[in-house]
Amino acid sequence: MYPGYLGSFYNHFKEVKNMPYQEHYNLLLTDTTEFAGSYTRTLRRLGVDAECIIANDSILQNKWKSENGSKGESWNNILFEQIKKNQPEVLWIEDLNCTDTDFLTTIKNSVKSIKLIIAYHCSPFNPKIYDRLNHVDFVLTCTPGLKLDMENKGFRSYLVYHGFDIDLLPKIKNDNTFPQNNFVFSGSLATGSGYHEKRIELVEGILKANIDLALYVNLEQAYKIRAKQFLFRTNEFLRKLNLDKIRKLVPLLQYNDSKVNNYSRALLERKHEPVFGLDMYRLFTNSKIVLNLHIGAAGDYAGNMRLFEVTGIGSCILTDNKKNIGDLFVPDAEVVVYSSVEDCIEKAKWLLDHEDERAKIAFAGQQKTLSFHTVEKRCITIMEIINNELNNSSN
Repeated sequence: MYPGYLGSFYNHFKEVKNMPYQEHYNLLLTDTTEFAGSYTRTLRRLGVDAECIIANDSILQNKWKSENGSKGESWNNILFEQIKKNQPEVLWIEDLNCTDTDFLTTIKNSVKSIKLIIAYHCSPFNPKIYDRLNHVDFVLTCTPGLKLDMENKGFRSYLVYHGFDIDLLPKIKNDNTFPQNNFVFSGSLATGSGYHEKRIELVEGILKANIDLALYVNLEQAYKIRAKQFLFRTNEFLRKLNLDKIRKLVPLLQYNDSKVNNYSRALLERKHEPVFGLDMYRLFTNSKIVLNLHIGAAGDYAGNMRLFEVTGIGSCILTDNKKNIGDLFVPDAEVVVYSSVEDCIEKAKWLLDHEDERAKIAFAGQQKTLSFHTVEKRCITIMEIINNELNNSSN
């Protein structure tokens, strides 16, 4: 689970540390808005015996270890013991970063109940991820572009878009004390090449246009920005001396090879603390327009969680135009799309000046999501995929 959410969970439920494992686990899965909780709850409702192991929650994992007499000395050992105790037919790995190739090999050879190991991956690739994907039967991903990338690299994959968890709607309406916002952005704004350069450029452009944009964001610490700026200057210096060989020999120098700017004063003045879980949904509910921009790994294709989160709760989303947006929503009737910073600014102004039209688009977007893009519909698709795979493997 996202570390920011886990931190907010433990701040909110301070009594949880004294709960036994099962009570603690049930509360976490009931409270969370994250992928793992939504899909586990929904699969159970559809009749699947589903359990979730939250590998990066050390407090919960230590409770399991203590109550089950585990002698595992590493997190991998404890994970292995939990999987072995559950005896699953299907092992679904939601985060490949929590595994390694030795772990996957051991699981496959030792837990004989497992008929399929599947992975979910919807983010940039790296060599470690490639190695781990070689040890699973197939992978689920969330955009056509990533599916194409995987297939080009020889990995069997299925496209399953994200979905909205309708269980959240009654929870969001309770105790919503967030202020009303005209226009909001929630997310991370990390500087430097390969991070959120385009997001920062977009946000800065909107602020320069004097549009009321509230920012609930993760920003980098000043020392990290200075470190990236130092690496960029070092790279530039070595280039001038024709010492590119040194750059290639020092991996650290490849960490940042582009100019890094400081955040503007306008951006820092608009910054609020980031929000997670139900608070994030409450923020969106009380916002007329929510800004969305896919990360670079999505390429030319739409499909991030924000599309379904915002439309699902009934707010208007202003999102970057992508090749497949029409496969998901009717552009400018159910969601509003932009093709440049200037276009985004123009569309934002129009929406803020035309309240009735904005409300109609928000309502239409919600109806589309609640009809076609729910977590339940995604789970039914995933169950069909798994059943077909199990049938094929037994023939």
